[in-house]
Amino acid sequence: MALIRVNSLEKTFRLKTKRFKALNGMSFEIEQGEILGFLGPNGAGKSTTIKIMMDLIRADSGSVEIAGVDSRNPEAKKNIGFMPENPQYFDTLTGFDLLIFTASVFGIDKKQASKKAWQLLEEFGLKEAAKRPIRKYSKGMIQRVGFAAALIHEPQILILDEPMSGLDPIGRILFKNKMKELNEKGVTIFFSSHIIPDIEDICSRVLIVNKGKAIKSLTREEIKFMTTTGFNVIIDRCIDELNCAKISGNLYSIESKKDELIAVLKRIESYNVKIVDIEPVKKDLEEVFVELIK
Repeated sequence: MALIRVNSLEKTFRLKTKRFKALNGMSFEIEQGEILGFLGPNGAGKSTTIKIMMDLIRADSGSVEIAGVDSRNPEAKKNIGFMPENPQYFDTLTGFDLLIFTASVFGIDKKQASKKAWQLLEEFGLKEAAKRPIRKYSKGMIQRVGFAAALIHEPQILILDEPMSGLDPIGRILFKNKMKELNEKGVTIFFSSHIIPDIEDICSRVLIVNKGKAIKSLTREEIKFMTTTGFNVIIDRCIDELNCAKISGNLYSIESKKDELIAVLKRIESYNVKIVDIEPVKKDLEEVFVELIK
């Protein structure tokens, strides 16, 4: 069931004497309970789309519905946790203050907000920096406190714009694990990124965008198929009739193209040779991505 519908968004920015068409009929749906990765090169329209979804800017035409409610209606965003790209906070606020302020926006009482804030600050490794002004935070710390702020009201939808930008490897693992944990609890997650391994690692589906519109939606199974170029069939012995290469001990390998696997398996079995394993030969999702946006 579609939880969010983005319908034919158009957006043109006027830059002095020039015009730049950021969105050109952007349309897609986000299913309830999925992690949808929003993947595209710089300038593809990812951030513009997200800003329209959050009603930070208005589209020239088109619409966004969140649980059946127009996204321009404040009610549509009550159950959304949002993390913008390059968040800018009042630099006099501490990390703790930011979470308490965000909680107050969603009507959470101070006692409950304080308890939840400390829990999140500890979870994101910010407990020691909780009372430090945000202006003294590193880029990675700002990302962490921004994610914590997006979670303070326990939303059922997360919209995250380049959430892992500026994170060190430990921070990336922390964010990915948290997103997986939340998704297992039923939270729907939509996040943009140009970092392909992050998208590939945690998304149940990937939406590839370019030049202001969606060009391809891929499930994990479709990604697996598209990135598989062939197979190495592992067998326990080699005979002259089979073109095989020794890999270790008594194990040998036969290469097969993706569309020839069944024929290769039948040929091996016709010689009564035991098939030990079948290993896919893969190319990077990055290669598929480049091919799709050409």
